[in-house]
Amino acid sequence: MTIHRIVVGVDGSAHGNAALRWAVAESQVHHGEIFAVFAWQIPLIGIPGAFDRAQMEGLYQDFIEETVARVVPAPPIPITTLLAEGDVSASLIEAARDADMLVLGSRGRGGFAGLKLGSVSQECAQYATCPVVIVKQLGDV
Repeated sequence: MTIHRIVVGVDGSAHGNAALRWAVAESQVHHGEIFAVFAWQIPLIGIPGAFDRAQMEGLYQDFIEETVARVVPAPPIPITTLLAEGDVSASLIEAARDADMLVLGSRGRGGFAGLKLGSVSQECAQYATCPVVIVKQLGDV
């Protein structure tokens, strides 16, 4: 029997938190597992060495673990946290390459850039090799 694998984008937003909760509920139905992915990039700045990669990676690892623990304090299924350095859409698409499903919040921490460049959920829905579920935040999350 194969394990039902769900990849979920986690960014700490209300919509992302709703997506994580939905993915956990779905994973319980299929007796699966969750891979919670947070994508990050070193900010582009003209000063070499302005950011310490190891320090940033440590901060982001703490962030994803704390976010998952806050949203799903007692996970009923296995949840593995993953960091992906690079473009958010490309990172999620790659992480979901062998997944049964990719779950995303309908809005993340974007803003104007998301409107101008196109949303992560739209790009993932277009290019992911597995089904993509986009979860809206309903009520207070």
